Amino acid sequence: MSIHSNKFTLRLRDFGRKTGVNRILQSFILGKDYEGRYDRCLSSFINTGDCVWDVGANLGYYTKQFATKVGNVGRVYAFEPSPANFVRLQNNCDGFPGIDCLNIGLGTEDGHAFFCQGTDDDGSTSRVVKSETDNGTVIPIRSIESLMTTEHLKPPNVLKIDVEGFELEVLQGLGECIKISSLRAIGVEIHFAILKDRGCPEAAAAIELLLQKARFRVRWVDPSHIVASRG
Repeated sequence: MSIHSNKFTLRLRDFGRKTGVNRILQSFILGKDYEGRYDRCLSSFINTGDCVWDVGANLGYYTKQFATKVGNVGRVYAFEPSPANFVRLQNNCDGFPGIDCLNIGLGTEDGHAFFCQGTDDDGSTSRVVKSETDNGTVIPIRSIESLMTTEHLKPPNVLKIDVEGFELEVLQGLGECIKISSLRAIGVEIHFAILKDRGCPEAAAAIELLLQKARFRVRWVDPSHIVASRG
């Protein structure tokens, strides 16, 4: 457990979120380019010819950057469970032959979940919900380990996860595949507010522990983004 995931910090984050302090601190301390710093840090681990998994690809902003980095001999798998977002993802990635777009969600194990489309313009607030009564539609869920062993998807050299509060489940779905030596870096956006609403405030600490047990060096690039690496 680090300073970013301990109970005292989580209480401070919750207070700051309710009072609006977090937004002010983010603007003045982190600056406008904090997402860019995470982007550059994760991308620094991507080489020509790599395979990158973009989990929670949304409309393909990162997907296209990754495809440019891996080049013509590389591969990018872009996972986006939202049917509406997926159509736009495919359109945005047209012309990148190295990108495979998959309209599924990733989780701990194979199954199904309820998914609610976000009301924002880019659909970035779309997320898994508890039931159909939450305006959810049924979507397929696969684990990374299952996709690699049954669908024979190439194992990732770099894995990016942005799944609106289900980041721990995606990592757990790696199973034994997290030990593959060619997996050199994992980038995770931690959605603290959603995790708290789900009753999972301890998920950030669990993510750190899972990565450390797999011999990754865990680095918090900023208060919401982890880049874990090894080798």
